[in-house]
Amino acid sequence: MEKKFNIGVIGAGMWGHKHIETLQRSGRAEVSWIAAKTEKTVSETKEKFKIPKGTTDYKDILKDPDVDAVIITSPPYTHAEIAIDTINAGKNFVLEKPMVIKRSEMKKLLALEKKTKNLVILEASCRHTRLQPKFEFIKNIIKSGKLGEIYYIHHNHLTQGTFVEYNPKGQWGMNKKFAGGGPFFDWGAYDLSFHLGLLDDKPCIKKVSSLFIRNDLRDLSSLVPVADVEQHGVAMLEFDTGLKYYYERGGGVHCETANETRIYGTKGGLKFSFPTWESNDVEFFYIDPQGRPVKEILKIPMQDYCNDDNVPFIDHFLDCLEKKAKPIMPLSLAAKHLDIIFRIFEN
Repeated sequence: MEKKFNIGVIGAGMWGHKHIETLQRSGRAEVSWIAAKTEKTVSETKEKFKIPKGTTDYKDILKDPDVDAVIITSPPYTHAEIAIDTINAGKNFVLEKPMVIKRSEMKKLLALEKKTKNLVILEASCRHTRLQPKFEFIKNIIKSGKLGEIYYIHHNHLTQGTFVEYNPKGQWGMNKKFAGGGPFFDWGAYDLSFHLGLLDDKPCIKKVSSLFIRNDLRDLSSLVPVADVEQHGVAMLEFDTGLKYYYERGGGVHCETANETRIYGTKGGLKFSFPTWESNDVEFFYIDPQGRPVKEILKIPMQDYCNDDNVPFIDHFLDCLEKKAKPIMPLSLAAKHLDIIFRIFEN
């Protein structure tokens, strides 16, 4: 019988509960610890999920020699300190995205990671991106050469709703001090993980031009005490390969657009929505042998997919613990994407 991994979860919010449920259903792990901010939350979470141990001090988990790994799913402003303590404690871990909210924190964490050889460390931006069928399907089209040289990517997603309406208990997500930012910080790691991964992460950022960032579109004072994150932003990214990338994100905008990506190549182009809960159709544009423009609808086969992106994500982490795989999103790669998000705000 295979060993079940002993896991501690740090953070008992929406994603903390999601990870506990996924781990318990996997049959490959036992959640033995939960750490949360208050005794009330610890007690409620222990009871709900039948977790034997709980604490308001995450370091209690790190001191337990029986714990094989931890999931860090607390708010982003806590990530750096907890991740550094976890590495120093010699524990394997998953780090939710965004990995940190300050460039200085990222530098400290990466410097420490370089000294770490034997730990399994997985950042979560591969969850909705590199472990689901759409990623390999679209990447294979690009690899086939049917699009020619990829010279331009256009990605936009605008919603009228905001983070706090999506997650009413996540008031911290509207406060830059705790979340780092709004839609760019919430979704940027996913967007860049998917799109740059299609190109084998070869393009390196050369220039970031922020066209605008607005946070004065909606008064959210009736919902949260502080709402100072961006509500709508647009940036143009330029890479050393010549690739240009128009990037637009918004939550709280007086308009809505689908989560849509357009990839332009010298021989063909694609239009699609990468999240698994969106359409499985890919529009493929090209010129036929007779010189006529064609639009073909390609169907991504999703019938065998589990329809829960967290399942392959946790399975991948457990595979890494079993030495069957290597982390598909190490901190060093996640940092390459997060650096671009930082540049959008520093520009």
